[in-house]
Amino acid sequence: MGMLEAPHDALFRAVFRHAVHAASWLRSLLPAPVGAVIAWRTLAPAPAAAHGMHLRRQEADLVFTARLAGACDLVLVVEHKHDADADLHGQLLRYVVHLRRAFARRGRGVPPLVVPVVLHHGTAPLPAPAPHPHLAALPAAAASALAALQPQLAFVGDDLAAEPEREPWRPALTPFAQLGLLCLHGLPRRLPDQVLAAFDRWQDLLRAVDRSDDPPGGRDAIEAIGWYALAASEVPAADLSEAFARILRRPEDTIMSTLERTYQKGKAEGRAEGRNEGRNEGRTEGRTEGRNEGRAEALLRQIARRFGPPADDVVARVRAASLAELDRWTDRILEAATLAELLAD
Repeated sequence: MGMLEAPHDALFRAVFRHAVHAASWLRSLLPAPVGAVIAWRTLAPAPAAAHGMHLRRQEADLVFTARLAGACDLVLVVEHKHDADADLHGQLLRYVVHLRRAFARRGRGVPPLVVPVVLHHGTAPLPAPAPHPHLAALPAAAASALAALQPQLAFVGDDLAAEPEREPWRPALTPFAQLGLLCLHGLPRRLPDQVLAAFDRWQDLLRAVDRSDDPPGGRDAIEAIGWYALAASEVPAADLSEAFARILRRPEDTIMSTLERTYQKGKAEGRAEGRNEGRNEGRTEGRTEGRNEGRAEALLRQIARRFGPPADDVVARVRAASLAELDRWTDRILEAATLAELLAD
């Protein structure tokens, strides 16, 4: 996973791990006859045991269960993709086979119905299934016949890359679901002025999210949106803070918390210290050491704000962590319920 992908995954999970937002989004995607037989109030994240150790769970994957008419289970497996993935169809096929077996073992031996859903918001359209490379060496008739016999898996796709922003934009979704998808689609690689202009266009949604009592709560939802804007673009924290204060009509210091400020500061400190060390002791080593130190100090400030001052052993562990560990823990800071959950391997 690249450095830019982690913020996408964090925002996606911050929004759609909550059933109320996931239900509004999934209901808008599924065929109407299917949506009509789902008891949407029963939609819930799947028990962790259902994933099993053999399911390669990426950070953005979500699995939900719901009840259908007739009291049978439906499993929805959701995959989030920012970039094109040539193995997407094979990956989904593996997920579905595993989940059917896992739920069958937990039930009465009858596998549940499974619906794969893919959210894609890269710059290129969602890729079509790639033909097996061995087929190219065969006569056309044999290749066609064998292609028809290969495992196939249909899925429900939501390709944001193919959908222009318009007004109103997906009014059936909750405000947080709408705003989360708009941010995923509209903020990466944008210039600061474009990011600020986007939030001006979305100001009604931003205010609705701020007032909402739906989980994770208005203030926490605004924090997740602000964190993502800073992580996915180069918009200055001070400018974003001022824009949010103006749009939400409350003091600036209640908008952009220490989390957003220190995350951005940590990235800048890491880059600067890495450059300095690189000039003195070798460019690669210096950049890594400086980036780790800046990210570690930023994360420690975030931990203090979220869970209280950390113990000495926690401070030592964070400061000694690798960049991959720091990335993983930073991604979790918005949603971890406890310090132990945040720092779990």
